[in-house]
Amino acid sequence: MGNKTWTKTADSRSAQREIKRRAVLMAGARLFNDQGYEQTSLEDIAAALNITKRTIYYYVQSKEDILFGCHQLSLEFLGEVMEISRDDSLPVAERISRLIRGYCEWVSTDLGASLAMVRAHSLSPERREALHEGKARVDFQLRMLIEKGIREGVIRHCDPRLVAAGVFGALNWIPFWNRTDRPVPHEEIAEQYLAMILNGLLPGAGGSKR
Repeated sequence: MGNKTWTKTADSRSAQREIKRRAVLMAGARLFNDQGYEQTSLEDIAAALNITKRTIYYYVQSKEDILFGCHQLSLEFLGEVMEISRDDSLPVAERISRLIRGYCEWVSTDLGASLAMVRAHSLSPERREALHEGKARVDFQLRMLIEKGIREGVIRHCDPRLVAAGVFGALNWIPFWNRTDRPVPHEEIAEQYLAMILNGLLPGAGGSKR
């Protein structure tokens, strides 16, 4: 797996370097998820790619650098997930559904799982703050959609902050129980979770509308 990614070619030197750097990040993400950040060494990541530890230093400076790089890529993908829920022409329930489906797909990847499973205390304070700001944006997006639905009368009265915390708590737990030899497809998880979430949010389904 890792070696195939590592040996991909590109047209320019900078593009080739980026391919290899991403291969290092992806290998790191998988190992961090499988055996824990503290238990994973640069030697382990190098071995997964069939390269030397010395070679890794050409693309990253440290193990923390790999973890932060994984989280940066994750936040980029989260930005794309949020984008699909920003279509104002769609009903708010559909926009919430798109956000949750996209997040569920993302957290089922190695990069998404690394952001959910590896605690931010492994990073420097500056990097923790950058990570917090990035994660807060997707939380705010869901809160905004819930608030919009409440104003429109299509979502029952609730506390958007608490609902968003509950939703992301459930979604972020997926990689903890679904990293098995036979994982449940993320599409199936999304449908089941959406049924529970929307049944709790829509007027008349999970409570009274006020």
